Amino acid sequence: MDYQLGLLLGIFSGLGAGFLFLALLFKKKVLNMEFDERQELARGKAFQYGFFTLLVSACAYGVSDLVLGRWCDALTGVTLCAAVSLCVFAVTCILKDAYLSLRERPRTIMTMFALLSAINLGFGVMSHLSPGLVENGVLTFRAVNPIAGLLTLVILIVYIVNHLLRSREEEEE
Repeated sequence: MDYQLGLLLGIFSGLGAGFLFLALLFKKKVLNMEFDERQELARGKAFQYGFFTLLVSACAYGVSDLVLGRWCDALTGVTLCAAVSLCVFAVTCILKDAYLSLRERPRTIMTMFALLSAINLGFGVMSHLSPGLVENGVLTFRAVNPIAGLLTLVILIVYIVNHLLRSREEEEE
């Protein structure tokens, strides 16, 4: 019981810290969510792709649980589904140049994602080194941080590559 209470407290503490961090970024005007009409339309389409990806991945997770048996716990399965759909949303927004608002700076976003990747992957390495990542053939909640780290790393890589390609195109013109 103490273990589950500690886990629940840890999840809520992490969520609280994340919300405080986001509030600070909005207050300092680092995240300024003002998009033009073209960006709003592209973000709407990206949201649609992400939503349908979430539905398909949730169904795939449910079917895999029926066919393969229990291969991961519920928190990990939900995190995988959310990560896949968020990745589709973010990559679509990046490719359609609708990821940053008109006043946000690319370096700030790249730094933030690099930091999030490093922290989550660091926690992932710590989870991998300590026992409990896989228990009785079931991937446990300890895989959530590596999943989040990989998600932010993929978004960062796509963003950097897209930024470099756009910069090169602008130089050629």
